[in-house]
Amino acid sequence: MPTPASNPSDQTVWVQGQAVDLPAGQWPQGHTPRAVLRLAGPVQPAWRLALRLAGLAVRFWCPPTGVCVQMPAALRQQPSKLASLGFVAGGCDYTEPMCQRFGADAAQGLAPSDLPADWYDLVCFERADVPRVTQALQALGAQVLAGGSTKLRVAWGGPAAELRRIAGVKLVDGARVSTLLSALALRGCMGALARPPAAWALDGAGEVIAVADTGLDSGDLQRGMHPDLAGRVRALVALPMNPSWSALASLRRDDAADRGSGHGTHVAGLACGSGAASGGKLGGLAPAAELVFLAIEQEVAIRPGAPTKLRSGFQLSGRPLDLRELYRAGAAQGAFLHNISWGDPTRGGYSDDCFETDLFLQDNPQALVVCAAGNDGVDADGDRRSDAGSIYSPACAKNTLAVGATEGPPLPTAPRATWADLDAAGQRWRLPADRSDQISGEPDRIAPISSCGPTRDGRTKPDLCAPGINLPSTRSRATSAQGWGLANPMPHYMYMGGTSMAAPMVTGALALVRQAWRQARRQPSGAALKALALLACTPVRGRDGLPASPSEAGFGRLDVARALPPACQAVPGWQVQLRDGIRQRIDTGARQNMAVLLRRRSRLRAVLCWTDPPGERLINDLDLLLLDAAGQALALGGAPRQGLQPDRCNPVECIDLPALPAGRYQLQVHGFNVMDGPQRFALAWGIEPAPD
Repeated sequence: MPTPASNPSDQTVWVQGQAVDLPAGQWPQGHTPRAVLRLAGPVQPAWRLALRLAGLAVRFWCPPTGVCVQMPAALRQQPSKLASLGFVAGGCDYTEPMCQRFGADAAQGLAPSDLPADWYDLVCFERADVPRVTQALQALGAQVLAGGSTKLRVAWGGPAAELRRIAGVKLVDGARVSTLLSALALRGCMGALARPPAAWALDGAGEVIAVADTGLDSGDLQRGMHPDLAGRVRALVALPMNPSWSALASLRRDDAADRGSGHGTHVAGLACGSGAASGGKLGGLAPAAELVFLAIEQEVAIRPGAPTKLRSGFQLSGRPLDLRELYRAGAAQGAFLHNISWGDPTRGGYSDDCFETDLFLQDNPQALVVCAAGNDGVDADGDRRSDAGSIYSPACAKNTLAVGATEGPPLPTAPRATWADLDAAGQRWRLPADRSDQISGEPDRIAPISSCGPTRDGRTKPDLCAPGINLPSTRSRATSAQGWGLANPMPHYMYMGGTSMAAPMVTGALALVRQAWRQARRQPSGAALKALALLACTPVRGRDGLPASPSEAGFGRLDVARALPPACQAVPGWQVQLRDGIRQRIDTGARQNMAVLLRRRSRLRAVLCWTDPPGERLINDLDLLLLDAAGQALALGGAPRQGLQPDRCNPVECIDLPALPAGRYQLQVHGFNVMDGPQRFALAWGIEPAPD
């Protein structure tokens, strides 16, 4: 049996997020077909080849130096022969306690799920395992409620350990449900939406944005769409109710119309509404982009006596068991940008939704998933800083662009509500200074509702932030809901707020960034778009007036102008360079240098980003360094304000030097530990004259 590591050391590997001690010379017993091995150090390319030649098929990596492998019969009988490979230090059987993302301790930190306590999501190692696992479940007496490519949802009244012992099962955790991220009730809120300058000549034309949300306006392209979206909906699909929901609820109505809160129509308008119904005043960020909309909300009636806290009404019961089905549906229609304004309150825990999102992005390197961070920001201790650890899933996946919310800009002719209106019981923000504060008017100040990181493994989330409070956008004509209040011209628009609104602001903005680089004859990957977005961030303030912490605001507020190629000349003196392509791949021990010439004293900001393989914790670890002309290291990249320590946690690294002397330099990318390589990466950097 593995030994839980209370104090992780050099002999510790992380298996599904659990620390496991593997001392040197300890070998698997061969009782299970799979084993976890600890290798002697950073994973060398030759070691991966040697594992294959020895018949050890890699099932998943266990950072920083571990791997779960399928054991051939010969090695199962004599596992000590693993020592002959020379680089295997020790190992153990892959046993039932490892088959869960959220062990007993981790599960205590999760927000409760509204699904029945005896529902489980079960993940198989391979698609080929599913039929055999299904038969074993039926023989056990478990009920299979729904299935995906490698995933099953089951109802089982016995111990979860019995499910984890089934051959072919990789993971079993309690089933969870997603929720919208703008469910705050408020009246009389007002706001305004900033549009990009006409001089940029950017409107999102040629870009396709996928939004999976409640529904879209009338839900019927033949009957017509909201004027702001008419003619630009490439596809509108109503996904059926997930089969598992039939055990809890009956279906009242299922189509693509946005009849409930109007959430989906509002989100779509922020990303790519044209503003046609307002004379162009209330358009989204990318008014010429096309939209692929996946409606995942149905109106359901919860069955009497059903073991759930869910209520009858509109629920996200159409989201597939495996999130890759959503992303693939959007990608099939040409979308590279995917907006998710809902999530699961895992409080920074890496869930199946995170794994599936990271896996999709690894398989589709041109794509980027933009996620709302969550609306669970709390200041329980009254220090005017949001408490840590409330980030949602899949926002806390490694490769998403997770978006927190700043306040929205004011509309001077209208009153603005206070934060006390969102917290009548005084449980979230107790200080009078916060409760009496108006909720919009300072778009460079973090909103206290915005969920915070870090993730449970210490990664910086959210990645960035954008205005999200009091934003006017398109109102569904199929609903009587008025959001936070109607906006002029009525009844075409309404106000809403939350990270649900901040996320499509960023999604629409990135459509402009992608359009600009495409016009510059570049096709930026998802990692490149993320690097450009983080390169372009500017600082925001916390509630106390000091700079917001990375766990509150990530790298800061997105400034689209700073993410554009030089041809746009969006910011005088600011020059952006991008390295992103098939040649930008690296393995353990390798180094790649990019020359940087400063003709005068300048600010240099650089962001390295890569799409890490799916799984808890960082699997491929790259370093970003700045070298002088003699090859001496001057700076080491890291998370925001991390200092000079190497970052062994995030798939993003940043160097920001405000005043670097003129001269020749090199930005170096070093493969410190590339377990599953070679790893593709994107490097963006910007240079501007330093103040005299």
